[in-house]
Amino acid sequence: MKILLWDIDGTILRSGHAGHRAMNAAAHAVFGLQDAFTHFDFGGRTDPWVLDRLCRQHQLEAPPARIEQFYSVYVESLRRELHTPGAFVCAGVRETLAHFQTTPDIALGLLTGNILAGARAKLEHFGLWEHFPFGAFADDSGERNHLGPIALERARRHLNRTDLRPTDLVVIGDTPHDIACARAVGAHAVATATGGSTYEELAAHNPDLLVRDFADPAPFQAFIRGLR
Repeated sequence: MKILLWDIDGTILRSGHAGHRAMNAAAHAVFGLQDAFTHFDFGGRTDPWVLDRLCRQHQLEAPPARIEQFYSVYVESLRRELHTPGAFVCAGVRETLAHFQTTPDIALGLLTGNILAGARAKLEHFGLWEHFPFGAFADDSGERNHLGPIALERARRHLNRTDLRPTDLVVIGDTPHDIACARAVGAHAVATATGGSTYEELAAHNPDLLVRDFADPAPFQAFIRGLR
């Protein structure tokens, strides 16, 4: 049994900077800051990490009620901002998900720096949410490298398979942070150059498989078959 744990932004889809605009809207509504995240690099980071960095930068207090308000405004804004021509599903991803959805001994899940509500908003917009019955989200931990064990435990519960091990996990992402996350839990690392990192930058971190995209599904499918 292999568990394919997908990152979202830059791996499954590109939001056309909808996330940046929604974060800016939340920062303005909650903290009164204008264009607060314009120069932030979100790649491979978690939503709580980004919010914490903002608060440190501007010496802001963020008690739980304010954090909840921030994310509420963010998700509401995100659902609007995704209606942009710049948002799209990355090449070959729909077909790849459909293929593995019907492949025996393969399960699909998420491992993402998005909070659950943000992940759902993005994937529902493109009709992809139903592919992923479990996962680990930024609500679980602001430290990306802590999400692998959480995803593993949720896979065990969802599949009723207590025998699943870290080596049964395949973490798929578009940044060096995703590769590091895979290494931290002992999973296989698949990197795709469809996000903010170049093919050469990703190659320097030695993923187990590196592809330019999923338009040609054969290399990824062959890699997964070789693990089984």
